[in-house]
Amino acid sequence: MSDSILQKLEQNYPNRIQNHALFNDAWYLFVNDYPPTHCLLDFKELPSTRVALHAGDLGFALLWIVQSVLIRCIIYNINQLQTWDIQLHNTTIGAMAHTEPDTNRMIARYSDSNTLVISGKKNYISGGSDADILLLTARRPGEDTFTKIIYIPVKSLPENALQDINLSILPTIKHSSLTLTDFACNASQCCPVKDKELRKILKKWSLIERSLIGEAYIAFLCYLAKNIPLPDQDQTLREAEELLSLQKNFSREQLENAFSDKYVETLGDVARVLNITQKIANYCMEHPHSLTSPIQLRINDLNLFNKIRL
Repeated sequence: MSDSILQKLEQNYPNRIQNHALFNDAWYLFVNDYPPTHCLLDFKELPSTRVALHAGDLGFALLWIVQSVLIRCIIYNINQLQTWDIQLHNTTIGAMAHTEPDTNRMIARYSDSNTLVISGKKNYISGGSDADILLLTARRPGEDTFTKIIYIPVKSLPENALQDINLSILPTIKHSSLTLTDFACNASQCCPVKDKELRKILKKWSLIERSLIGEAYIAFLCYLAKNIPLPDQDQTLREAEELLSLQKNFSREQLENAFSDKYVETLGDVARVLNITQKIANYCMEHPHSLTSPIQLRINDLNLFNKIRL
């Protein structure tokens, strides 16, 4: 059985899609019981998995993963090497601004010893419009790979720098693009760890993010299998639950490797995940009238792997 918080999130899911002003109250309710943390090995079952499995909210699952893995774990690893003092509260929402187009990449240059000037574009930021802070990857002029992460309070951004984008998935959270032109910030906002060491940290935790998103997505498939009248519902649910158990073990192993600075792999059994996805998607397309309204609002999330890079 899911707890009362997850039940509330499940019940108010349709209202939160129709009225995003309800986002903050729902998010604060969630993180009050399940605060984001870098101590991921402390959980028997991750909150991101629980909210996908019991509330069918893949958006909140992904946002919790971003808060814990791409924000808190990365900052934790950086501080193990050099002190980078960023104050994070349980309700602080951070977004990783990393994905960018092939042209107009994010460039950071020093205008003087105390000032960084940033220009370029990020084309997909999960949770960007709801975020309090951004961790922005950038490169020096003339370089191909990023060499810096810069901490930016969202309130300090120019008006309209963040623009909402519609991916037709994860409707309980917002997605954004970011465009900056000669945006100046204090050089102290730049992470003290740079170049290869920084890229190593981001690569490691990006792989962990993929594994945990995979786990949450399989939990979401379990939620759908419970709530859609598939002709082979029991069998499909057993397959999804077995796959979830395997992915949990895989994710746990990858987390242990990450915190021990050992080799981290990418996703687990993608073929079986996609097979169950296709089975559910086919039924939904062929029998749309058999779906309840709350399920109809969720089924676009079956396109997760087609919409974001994993």
